[in-house]
Amino acid sequence: MISMQLLDDIKGFMNTFSETMFMDVINYSLTRDKYDSMFLPRSKYSDLGKLNEVRIQDNAILVRFDGYDLRIQGTADGIIKFTWTDGPVMPVADPEFVKPAQDGQMYRIGNNTLSLESDGFSIMDGSGITMHREFFPVFAETITHSFEIHPGDMVAGLGERAAPLNISGHVFRLWNHDANGSYGPDSDPLYLNAPVILHGHAGKFTLLFYANAGDATVDAGYSNERRVSFSFRSKPLAYYIITGSLDSIYEKLSRITGKPYRPPYWAFEFQQSRYSYMNSREVRDLVDGFVSRGIPLGAVYLDIDYMDRFKMFTFDNQRFGDIGQLTEYMRERGVKLITIMEPSVKMEPGFELYDEGLRNGHFVRYPDGNVMYAPVWPEMAAFPDFTDANTREWYASKYDFMRSMGISGFWHDMNEPAIFVAWGDNTMPRSAVHSIGRHEEVHNLYGYYMDKAAYDHLSRIERPFILSRSGWAGISQYAWIWTGDTETSWKELKQNILTILHMSLSGITLTGCDIGGFTGSPTPELFIRWLQASLFFPLYRVHSDKKSKRREPWAFGDHEKEVIDVIRLRHSFVPHIYSEAVSSSESGVPILRPLFWVEPDNPVMMTVDDEYMIGDSMIIAPVVEEHAVARKITLPKGRWYNINDDRIVEGSFTMDVDLGTVPIFVREGSAILRENNGIELHLYPGSQMSRRVFYINNGNDDARVEIEFDGGNIAISPPKVPGIKSIIMHGFSGGDLLLNGETIKTGDGVINLML
Repeated sequence: MISMQLLDDIKGFMNTFSETMFMDVINYSLTRDKYDSMFLPRSKYSDLGKLNEVRIQDNAILVRFDGYDLRIQGTADGIIKFTWTDGPVMPVADPEFVKPAQDGQMYRIGNNTLSLESDGFSIMDGSGITMHREFFPVFAETITHSFEIHPGDMVAGLGERAAPLNISGHVFRLWNHDANGSYGPDSDPLYLNAPVILHGHAGKFTLLFYANAGDATVDAGYSNERRVSFSFRSKPLAYYIITGSLDSIYEKLSRITGKPYRPPYWAFEFQQSRYSYMNSREVRDLVDGFVSRGIPLGAVYLDIDYMDRFKMFTFDNQRFGDIGQLTEYMRERGVKLITIMEPSVKMEPGFELYDEGLRNGHFVRYPDGNVMYAPVWPEMAAFPDFTDANTREWYASKYDFMRSMGISGFWHDMNEPAIFVAWGDNTMPRSAVHSIGRHEEVHNLYGYYMDKAAYDHLSRIERPFILSRSGWAGISQYAWIWTGDTETSWKELKQNILTILHMSLSGITLTGCDIGGFTGSPTPELFIRWLQASLFFPLYRVHSDKKSKRREPWAFGDHEKEVIDVIRLRHSFVPHIYSEAVSSSESGVPILRPLFWVEPDNPVMMTVDDEYMIGDSMIIAPVVEEHAVARKITLPKGRWYNINDDRIVEGSFTMDVDLGTVPIFVREGSAILRENNGIELHLYPGSQMSRRVFYINNGNDDARVEIEFDGGNIAISPPKVPGIKSIIMHGFSGGDLLLNGETIKTGDGVINLML
């Protein structure tokens, strides 16, 4: 019996696409199932068997079982790698391993000790505290690896998760998936899945990273509250266990997966988007609306309707035939233009991109050698095999045409990859063939390698801006990620914070969301609160679907001023957010962090799920409840400045929050950069001398600035920093200030610099 939902889906599809497309969707779904039934092997892995031998060979411990040979390697500073099987090559880099030392059943690896036990391994730190306990894997239809957790432990990460901050007690799938236009809390899986999981117990943390990009299920204490289990459908089974402080854990992870790249400054400014701005005139009017009102605007996006019949690297001549003039008009007003890009290449003989790809073997194929065609926006299309280096270079070279038209950034969509289907999984056949393996083995790398293609080509001449819907661990070295097609609701407003924190805890740092949600029309109150909640997200973009009401600032009537005020507030923080991003590119430490980051041994901090930190200096406690007039605040230990009035606050308290209030708190001893017709350096002194490092954008370069200060003394190096117009000492009680040893007369704590 056909369900009413299926009938509604068919009706909606027919209203959007042609009858030919409908038949293409049916035919593709049948073809996918046929190939998978013929060519997809049914995995049944050999048993592990009994333990036969353990010995040290070179810089590794070799552990021989009947069925598998395990290699264990480690670094001097807290990374241990376990390699149980071979498999497709993953885009990871091994750190430098050191030679282990044996003491009976114990093995010293750097600053950790590994203990071999009857059913698995334990890892202890230098003081003998057990940091990690795991069990021998089970090889059957899947490969399952488990480790031990305890009641009350923190478990987080796994990439993009519409889940609570602590995911213990839940089950997830690791399979990049198009959410079909809208999703809310508890939806799973989503667009980006990273096999990275953080485990916190008794104030200490361990991170596990599995070098596997295939389909997996993660049972995080659901079936057994004392275990987290990863069950992979394909090889390899290879994983890294990282111990240390939270900062050091993510620095070490970035050595393996790659450090975030250093984006252009303009990418942190306010961005306006919609599905879709339909022609050049509409875009010009949009830009004029921002300029005439004095509203900061960094970029505007064009969604798929700018193309000629959804063909990549084309413009519709009727609606965007003057694209070069449009981008020049925008450039003169300080605004960039960003275009959506998709991996599908329209199957159209005579279309140069398609002909080239077909002639040179650049497309994904079925196991019998036939090109894999599937229906998406341009109807039947082929898909570049981005796992192949030659294909990446060929495809990315086409971005030069877009740049010649004045396009400044690129928005990668549908790159899970997403395909229109009548039933079953909305992606490629599992049996499809890439240069490095079957699709089921490398599915989660498709978007990652598309992003790498564009980045590797564009970064030769500039710092590129690439926004991607999909990716894998380490994607921040190539692209930004946004949370996709979220619903418009108060629940989703709060969920966006948690989803982005999960990505941070997976080592993915350049993130954001569709402000206001993608599907639906937010009330002015919800939209303003969403703008406030996203204030420190690296990506600050408004975007929505065709059915939602307009979201330009002036579309909110009597609330226009409040909307503009939040955008201007964000603009004032851009220098500081940029500095944090540069710091992250140096260290690998995430930009956005949960509150337990600075007080990991406090169980209360583990429960705070509606506040977040930018770096270690600021906390924002956004209002995420409708009609709220008061807001409970929970701060980590120490003294914090309320940024709105400079009052010192501590601990937990409740504050009044009208619609214009954004609760932001600055940790004592912090230095914050603000834009105000030039950069202001705001100092928030503590009781002791503080040292801070920040970065000032200076065109293609960044000035690294070191500052030491307390309530009366400031030492800054280099002594002359381009762009800083003033230094503002908060909590100033009068008297003189010393700047690099020179007495400065000031009655209000402001030092004006004539640089």
